[in-house]
Amino acid sequence: MSGEDDKARTVADFRELLKEQYELPEEARSGKRKERRRARQEHKRTRKETTRRVLEEERRREPMTPAGAAVIIAAILAIGWGATHWLGSDKESGAGVAVAASPTPAAPSASATSASPSASEASPSASTPVVDLSTPEKTADGWGRVYLTRNPPVDRDHKPSVERAAPWMTRALAANLTANEDRLWNELVSNGGISTVLSVDVGKATQGLPVDTPLRVWRQAKVTAHIDGYKQYEQTYVFQVEMTHSSKGWRVARVLGV
Repeated sequence: MSGEDDKARTVADFRELLKEQYELPEEARSGKRKERRRARQEHKRTRKETTRRVLEEERRREPMTPAGAAVIIAAILAIGWGATHWLGSDKESGAGVAVAASPTPAAPSASATSASPSASEASPSASTPVVDLSTPEKTADGWGRVYLTRNPPVDRDHKPSVERAAPWMTRALAANLTANEDRLWNELVSNGGISTVLSVDVGKATQGLPVDTPLRVWRQAKVTAHIDGYKQYEQTYVFQVEMTHSSKGWRVARVLGV
């Protein structure tokens, strides 16, 4: 390339350009208010067009250096600030106007945030009933309420629900449920749902099961739950529950229907 106009502008050249762009013409500094505003708007349009043309010329000349890029960015930011400043000055009527800054809302403290978790983060264990093993009916009721209260986004798998219901079960049953797949859990997850137990109805077991003894009984537990997922509905689960008695009370030893 040859000639002064074909050379890439230096940092000093851009500084001079900025100085020239921000020097208001005489008609924009004197005269009537309406005339000043019109002159400033025209100056703004001319300034933007000049800057755009200079930037396009620089892009066509040669790859931009880091220093040149920094100056161009500064020019764009300065032009935006200047436009806001000058347009705002047209609205002044001679007297200064004080504008109070809006106070920045204080960020909630960590303790306040942790004290009020969202519903999706709340653990089902917060509503765990008191463990009452005094009768087979109360044992079956407590087990059904806790075992079918499930929150897959929090629990991740069916094991936490088994752990929460463990106080109502024998160790052997808890270990068996933990080690095996849970069909009801998989169905809940496939619907993207959260299960909340509404009621538990405990009554006599169906025919064909062993009769009651002082140490072993069978009961039927109907658990009705509200499912909140891709669709909302109520689901009733029917279990045949075997309970055994020990020095600590009645515990669920076997469940048909899980």
